[in-house]
Amino acid sequence: MNSPEQTMAKDRVAGKPTLGRRLVRWVWALGLLSLLGGSGYLLMRWEPQRLPVRVVTVDGVLKHLSSHCLRETVIAQLNGGILTQDLVGLKRAVEAIPWVRSASLRRRWPDRLELTVVERVAVARWDEDTLVDADGVIFKPEAGATPHGLPRLSGMEQDALQLVKRLVDWEPRLRALGLEIETLARDARGAWTLRLSAGFSLALGKERVQERILRFIRVYPRLAATGVPSLMDMRYSNGLAVRWVGGEGDAPGPDAVGAVRSAKLKSRTSGPSRSRTEC
Repeated sequence: MNSPEQTMAKDRVAGKPTLGRRLVRWVWALGLLSLLGGSGYLLMRWEPQRLPVRVVTVDGVLKHLSSHCLRETVIAQLNGGILTQDLVGLKRAVEAIPWVRSASLRRRWPDRLELTVVERVAVARWDEDTLVDADGVIFKPEAGATPHGLPRLSGMEQDALQLVKRLVDWEPRLRALGLEIETLARDARGAWTLRLSAGFSLALGKERVQERILRFIRVYPRLAATGVPSLMDMRYSNGLAVRWVGGEGDAPGPDAVGAVRSAKLKSRTSGPSRSRTEC
């Protein structure tokens, strides 16, 4: 059986560290960790006083946001100096502001933070007191900050982006006819309805919606010359049904009926019959 001296001699020959050397290495490692920890603690205590953030600048095209408000938001969240500042936390705080679409921050030596903000572009109101942007994101601005004159979208929240895309596509086409979209809705069954500035509603149903809106755009100038509609129902294979203002008492005369027939349309003075629709 080998003695402790023989075992240590064999370890030295084999290149293995001895127990004493291992203890020395552990002491050095612990000392180094303590030194680093102490240095980190001193840096956290010393750096905010020696290298504070003195200036916060704001860049970006701002319409609904205030540079002062954005700057104050960043200042309220400062928790370190220029080197140790948590930029991720600051970014998160700024992007929590409803009108902020995205934000980024950069350090500028020796004492400056640069904040760049991209503002949301509201394309419509969502129901009553919220807005929806071009990305289909629904957000609620501060009280009194809702822009005027925006069309209204209504539907399931998961349909917001699809509603926005339809709005952006149809708005210029209808505007060329002198019509503005006041309300664009998609109900829980998937049926589309528009309320237009001329004072009538347009029912598009669930299927072939794009085909139906293009058919309406094609025939509307002729229809507008025949009378004043209150509802146009496009849920037919090759035509539409019209409910005229005033019902049967204000039905269009023979000239108007002839104009509708020449466009191969189906018109009525009463509401659309469910048995004749395709939805």
